[in-house]
Amino acid sequence: MKSTILKSGLTALAFITALSSCSKKEGFTINGTIVGLDKGTVYLENTDEKGNKKITDSAQISPEGAFTFTGKVSEPLLHTIKLKGEEYGAYFLLDNEDIKVEAKKDSIFKAKVSGATQNDIYKSYYDNEFKKIQNIAGPIYKLSDSLTQKGKVKLNAEQQTAMDKKWKDLAAFADDLTDKFIRKNKDKIAAALIINDRIVSYGTPAQVKTYFAVLSPEVQKSFYGKQLKEAIDLNDKTAVGSQAPEFSQPDVNGKAVKLADYKGKYVLVDFWASWCGPCRKENPNVVLAYKTYHDKGFDVLGVSLDDKKKLWEKAIERDGLTWTHVSDLKGWQNEAAVLYGVKMVPTNYLIGPDGKIIAKNLREAELQSKLKEIFSKS
Repeated sequence: MKSTILKSGLTALAFITALSSCSKKEGFTINGTIVGLDKGTVYLENTDEKGNKKITDSAQISPEGAFTFTGKVSEPLLHTIKLKGEEYGAYFLLDNEDIKVEAKKDSIFKAKVSGATQNDIYKSYYDNEFKKIQNIAGPIYKLSDSLTQKGKVKLNAEQQTAMDKKWKDLAAFADDLTDKFIRKNKDKIAAALIINDRIVSYGTPAQVKTYFAVLSPEVQKSFYGKQLKEAIDLNDKTAVGSQAPEFSQPDVNGKAVKLADYKGKYVLVDFWASWCGPCRKENPNVVLAYKTYHDKGFDVLGVSLDDKKKLWEKAIERDGLTWTHVSDLKGWQNEAAVLYGVKMVPTNYLIGPDGKIIAKNLREAELQSKLKEIFSKS
């Protein structure tokens, strides 16, 4: 009898233990403190499927600088804790866990976030792999600036060869570290985020497809996995040989300009912005191409990701960009940029007279070389 009771008790205990070990927390609790604040409102914000920032909750700050958020997410999603009127805040991957946020009034973006398991994995890439990349990249950038006097002096052949090797070695080093991180964490949301951060923005479309295939089925079906699939599908629509997606936007005078207006010409659709340093650096090269080949049937359509018209117009004038410029002044949400899947600027597409994409991201000598090839035949 005692044996039966003992066995029954052990069975019940094992059952309870199994339940407690398998169960997942139903929601999240965020307990935070902001040193230097004794009142006010703090907001919890995330980004929806269209890329729009959305306030999901708010909380009052106590006299001790404390605040609490409770809720539930369907899967790990990036959120930001911020104060009203502030552009940046504590950015982290939120899951249904007990999370602690410790921040200071004037530097909430530097907050210490603990208890967020998925976020720790994501953050580890930037604390480890990315820092190693930066440590090597920093001296190379300084050397390049020194040799070229920040772009004022052209490198000789020997210097160019040496710098090309340094850049190539850096890229190989960075690619290897990122590759290992993605493969090691293929069943974690962090892997999808790093693909989006580093490969979609700085890699090739083929690399994005390769790494998407590495992800576990669960991560592929996640919010960020679906974003990657959308990026892949969108790139297929804007691949070389595809018909360029049609769009229409107002020019600086408010007149609607359509891509179709350029049918029969070679046109470079140039996505840029007044605040973009690399864009402004590339502009003289585009000016040279325009002056050289415009009379032969080449044109440029500038699409700005600005949101302030005066800054946009000032940059056009200062850089001597005499071709047509359009913008809906929605910044990164520019409808043409979204249509083309633009994740960074400058980005450009060379479109042929038949409306099909000939090449993408032609810069510096590559742009001149491609145009020379085209117009030497005509």
